[in-house]
Amino acid sequence: MNGSIENFNNWFGSRFWDKDAFSDLEDIRTRSPHFVGQHNDLSAWKRRPKGVTQVNPSKMLKDTVEINSDKLPLTEGQIHFIRTVDNEGNISVLNEAFKVGGEFISEYVWATICLADRKMKVYYQAKDQNAAILLKDFEYKLNEVVIPLKPDIWKS
Repeated sequence: MNGSIENFNNWFGSRFWDKDAFSDLEDIRTRSPHFVGQHNDLSAWKRRPKGVTQVNPSKMLKDTVEINSDKLPLTEGQIHFIRTVDNEGNISVLNEAFKVGGEFISEYVWATICLADRKMKVYYQAKDQNAAILLKDFEYKLNEVVIPLKPDIWKS
């Protein structure tokens, strides 16, 4: 749902909040439900098939794969996070603070943990840039073994 929430926040900012001047908090409270209602009526999730249900991930895997659901292993791959840089120039990823720089305060950055390399890279893309730039490359220590991804896990 995070993508849907971010999409709504973008729409709310650019199509409601930035378009008007509000006289007071009551004015915002009066006018915002109308915008939210219109947005929800247009949202794709309203038109989703009602019969879709959550599938247990282990049922999607081939029968040869064994999963201990009490402790899933760390496998090679990447984990991505979008974070806001705080007033000290830090981001928080999995309850750890990482210094990215005071010049990025209140900006959004993209942090990617690469489990195989045990590194975390932090990227920033300004609105006027076509590509993200690498801000920092951190060592990311893990107390667990990272195992290679088994080829039979991929869905065919």
